[in-house]
Amino acid sequence: MYINLMKRLMVAGLLLIVFACNSPKKQIRILPPDINVLNFDTALKRNDNGYFYHGKPFSGYLIQQEKDGRVVYKLPIINGWENGLALALYNTGEKLLERYFEQGKAEGLFKQWWPNGNYRYLFNYKNGQFNGTQTVFFPNSKVRQKSNYQTGNVEGLQQNWDSTGQLISNYTIKNNKLYGVISVKSCIPSATH
Repeated sequence: MYINLMKRLMVAGLLLIVFACNSPKKQIRILPPDINVLNFDTALKRNDNGYFYHGKPFSGYLIQQEKDGRVVYKLPIINGWENGLALALYNTGEKLLERYFEQGKAEGLFKQWWPNGNYRYLFNYKNGQFNGTQTVFFPNSKVRQKSNYQTGNVEGLQQNWDSTGQLISNYTIKNNKLYGVISVKSCIPSATH
């Protein structure tokens, strides 16, 4: 009986290992410890090797507070590097930005809002560099600019609009060459005859 039980446990263990090794990996997000350090704390230093607190790699949150104690910026840091979702608020309480970091580099969608709640920027990052479509908005939510990037380099369709929604430039950059029309308004008054 003992041998049959051992065989069954071994088979179950092998099946568990096989299924675990072949199942899709889920990314586990680790949160920093609940330690808050104010942005002006002189014991917190930033250099090319990340954030250090009292000379040791920092894990916790870099925060900025208003005089009343409200936190208006919170940056998660793990082992000296920005890791996780950084959040900021205007001092009036409206959402200012959301930006995700992985090992000290911006990753994914960076969102920033105007105080009225409309988007100001929607930027895409991969490994700390612009990648994909970058969009800039006017406060009324009309698109001001759309740029496209590949791994930090301008590549693809680039467009600009004025505040009325009129397209003022429309061009493509491919392999560092510009194709299309860039419109520029002259700042020199025209002479009348």
